[in-house]
Amino acid sequence: MRVETISNQIRTGALDIVWSDGKRQRFTHAFLRGRCQCTECKSLQLRGKAEVLPVQLRITEIHPVGVYGVQLVFSDGHDRGVYPWTYLRELTQRHDQE
Repeated sequence: MRVETISNQIRTGALDIVWSDGKRQRFTHAFLRGRCQCTECKSLQLRGKAEVLPVQLRITEIHPVGVYGVQLVFSDGHDRGVYPWTYLRELTQRHDQE
């Protein structure tokens, strides 16, 4: 599965993804920040320490990482996580069920 388009809605705090199969997904910026898979975030998650993320948190930059995925840069300065397309697709399915 590949991504056709990715669109950052800074005003509303949402990231929209359209997949090659036509599926459209929307994530809030805070939702994505809370599911970062970098070492620091994973360590906090494994210790059961949830970060309090402000609603006004925004994705300020999106950098492609080859054909693998994207690096998201957040307004709180966090920029260490890489979000693989496969992870986002799986996360999308879980997010749809929440």
